[in-house]
Amino acid sequence: MRPTIAFITDAALAAAQPRIRYVLDALERHPLAPPGLQCLLSAEAPPEAAVVCYYGNENRPAGQAVFIPAQRHFFCSQPTTRISAALNSFDFQGKEVHAVQPDSSAVTNAFFATESGKGRFGFDWLETLFFHLSRWEEYAPAPEELDDIGIMKSSAQLLPRHGLHHVPVADRLIEAVFRALQLTENKIVTTFSISHDVDDLQVFGAGFRLPRYLAGVALRHRTPRNWPRIVSDYLQVRSGRMRDPGDTFDWLLHAGKAAEKTVYFGTGNHSRFDHFPALDAPRLKEVRELAFKQGYKAGLHPGYETWKNPELLEQQRGTLENWLEMPVVKSRQHYLRFAFPETADALETAGIQEDATLGFRDRIGFRAGTGFPFYLYCFREERPYRWLEKPLIAMDCGLVRENGGDPKQVRRNWHDFITQNGEGTAISLSLHNTYLYEQDLHGIDFRSLFGMVFTNQNHAA
Repeated sequence: MRPTIAFITDAALAAAQPRIRYVLDALERHPLAPPGLQCLLSAEAPPEAAVVCYYGNENRPAGQAVFIPAQRHFFCSQPTTRISAALNSFDFQGKEVHAVQPDSSAVTNAFFATESGKGRFGFDWLETLFFHLSRWEEYAPAPEELDDIGIMKSSAQLLPRHGLHHVPVADRLIEAVFRALQLTENKIVTTFSISHDVDDLQVFGAGFRLPRYLAGVALRHRTPRNWPRIVSDYLQVRSGRMRDPGDTFDWLLHAGKAAEKTVYFGTGNHSRFDHFPALDAPRLKEVRELAFKQGYKAGLHPGYETWKNPELLEQQRGTLENWLEMPVVKSRQHYLRFAFPETADALETAGIQEDATLGFRDRIGFRAGTGFPFYLYCFREERPYRWLEKPLIAMDCGLVRENGGDPKQVRRNWHDFITQNGEGTAISLSLHNTYLYEQDLHGIDFRSLFGMVFTNQNHAA
């Protein structure tokens, strides 16, 4: 019989029905959900075998239904109005799950308890999931919470502030919900996907300035010790005796097995932050063919100024489609630049079906609390967006920046991250072809780091 959860809500939550339905749809789609799960909302006569949950005011008799206390915080307000959000810990079978609530608490209560044969949850997990997946907190950041490119600093976001960005807290919460309701969750081994943003083809390409590069390397790594090596490599590349160290595609596109592989191409340089190679560059055409041969899909890497400009986004998408001679449905924003709701609206207007932007620039981890694809929420129309977000979990530069560029710390933290997340989520990785050179000079070997994931023995890949 098809597993069913029937949710009954009190009348005071009538206006919140679209948001509640959004969360229930996410439950049904979640890879950990029991196969065939259906979540019914306000069912008058739920199926006999259904698990019945009452969501609302605890003063109302709920029969034998499992009780979920309605918080009425995120379901009953708009994200453009800044309201408090605190992260609190609850215990479930000896493991922590986390609630997003108005006020912080130092007490760890039970996530689920049974009294007189009736089950009740310790907090409103429906609103907590809505907070994470809708990206509520990123709609109205304070001016001091914005970084140098205009997006909310990761250090200002709730999960990094609590040191929980390495944990897929939404996935762990959903798993706990299924177990509390005595539904057998779908156990899965974590899958790994890989992608590459082709921001440039070369390290020492057109517009390269050696003095500026040397100064930048010394500043980023706090030492000029690699200057002789860089100068030597630069001169060899310029004389034709050495391939540019940014041309790592022959290795990069053979990194190993993956659940999904994508290469993102940029098509237009409309700002000083865009340095995409010309589409008629012979080497770029070779990269395209090699990627397709290795089973990669192609996506758009929209330019810096597209994040609030659907017309420019659509124009760049059309240019890429002409070059690829195929439809383009995937994208990842340059510099991970994403404005709420402007970028989400632009993606929908431009006809993008999948986005892979929502990750961190300065650390690795689960920005939305999940590694699995999900739909963002359109508050203006109270519905999910029609395109799918496939969150970016680990980017090469984010891994380096989070660990201060220390090779030993990078390796240790990366090992710990993939080990502790070996089950029950998905991890998408991004490597830039030109980024590897500088890190290799300072002892950070991404071939070895990503070899921990993409090996023939790794069945998760």
